[in-house]
Amino acid sequence: MESSWRFEYRPDGALPPLAWVARVVGNTVEVDCGTLVRTEPTGFFEGTWVGPPNLESVLDSSAPFGTGMISRGTHLCAVPPGHTMALLYTWRNGDELLVSNTLVGLLAKADLELLADVNYQGLFARTSRGLLATPTELPTSNGPVQFHLFENLHVLPGGEVEISPKPRERPFQSFTDYVSRLDAAVQSAFANAPGFRPITALSNGYDSPAAALLAARHGCNLALTFRESRPPTYARDASDSGEEIGRRLGMEVKTFDRTTYMTRDNLPEAEFMASGYTGEEVPYVAMEDALRSCMMVTGDLGGWTWLRSDAPDPHPHLSRKDFSACSITEFRLRLGYIDLPVPMFGMTELPSIAAITNSTEMKPFSVGGYYDKPIPRRMLEEAGFARGSFAATKRASTALIHQQGAALMAPASVRSVVDFAAAEGRRIDLAPRRRPSRAERGLMRTFRTLRLRRLAAPFEARQLQIVQHRSDTGTLLFRWGVANIRSRYVALRPKT
Repeated sequence: MESSWRFEYRPDGALPPLAWVARVVGNTVEVDCGTLVRTEPTGFFEGTWVGPPNLESVLDSSAPFGTGMISRGTHLCAVPPGHTMALLYTWRNGDELLVSNTLVGLLAKADLELLADVNYQGLFARTSRGLLATPTELPTSNGPVQFHLFENLHVLPGGEVEISPKPRERPFQSFTDYVSRLDAAVQSAFANAPGFRPITALSNGYDSPAAALLAARHGCNLALTFRESRPPTYARDASDSGEEIGRRLGMEVKTFDRTTYMTRDNLPEAEFMASGYTGEEVPYVAMEDALRSCMMVTGDLGGWTWLRSDAPDPHPHLSRKDFSACSITEFRLRLGYIDLPVPMFGMTELPSIAAITNSTEMKPFSVGGYYDKPIPRRMLEEAGFARGSFAATKRASTALIHQQGAALMAPASVRSVVDFAAAEGRRIDLAPRRRPSRAERGLMRTFRTLRLRRLAAPFEARQLQIVQHRSDTGTLLFRWGVANIRSRYVALRPKT
């Protein structure tokens, strides 16, 4: 069907390679974009997707790993990622509509400023509610910007948008059905992003080794790993290297120090804080040279998908309990790499995944305790990895700045944030915070298991508070981050 929409592209090497801001007026879509955004007469897209290779099929995909706008006949749709770790943004001014995969770029294009006394931290934290949070308004100096999560958006005449639900995967029937469809999804995602070398982030846990196993079957031969995790709470050994797993998969393995960012004076946390979330993925800075123009296969949110739970739907409406993996957007757009979180494929069918996890056929692969993921364990053990050679202890590599504050920030960044706050006559609290104890978390899990929601509620509220910054601190860090990376979008500023 011939499209009634006309696309005009202005690729600019001065912009982050995968960033884009589209201006919709009448039946014309004017697109300022980086040089790695795929552009065609009927639309554009950055990233990859599961499905046929033609660009229009993105509209039929349950799992687009990227963002764009696609037309089909008289219809124009904006496509957010098929996961809950990144957002799409819109701003309307009369009949003019701006749509973007970067909030900072949209602010620059529309000449908007953030407001000093708005609790942006709390607004971004609404995404913990999943689909119930979309859309959410972010106040600015000239009307609200809206952010949108997961579902596609149908652009209506006059610049309005309405939710157009993404296609859904069929429920998964068994372990074999699930893993075979995961495998096919990885193969399709690789095929739909020619020119982007697949690499994998690898630890010694469950999620990334299972994702790497699938990636290796389809030609991925490079793994990136940190030598050590952050100091574990209930173990002495901080080693989290996936080097041995990578080599057994036939991959070249590059190792990195996760604290590299703390030695830098170029404010490395800023682009991560500009996401509006915790900034905890800043250790990836150590890998940036290896990530340029690649496809990064990860096990991100594998705990969300694969962790054993007695609840038939552990995360209704795609809700979540923390904001891990949400802070990479500006970092990713700058380096021009595609994010492929394998566990997020088919995430709307979590009840059927949970049913498989709890099924009789999976009991031999359930080890009990708080760190029990039968699906990836079976994948790895059936591939020849011995029990005990992976996922012995829960570890992680992110930087919990929202809990440890200044102790986990580069000194130059701490000075810059303090100065930013002082310029507004404010102070910023970067002191450490107490995490819920092991006993408190145990009680919360017990009350959930017994369906005692009222008793579990206070513990859940405490948990949600500690997985994000204090409201004032988070908002200041967000506005500081935006202010410090806005210069990379100077080419979008309105001409005066």
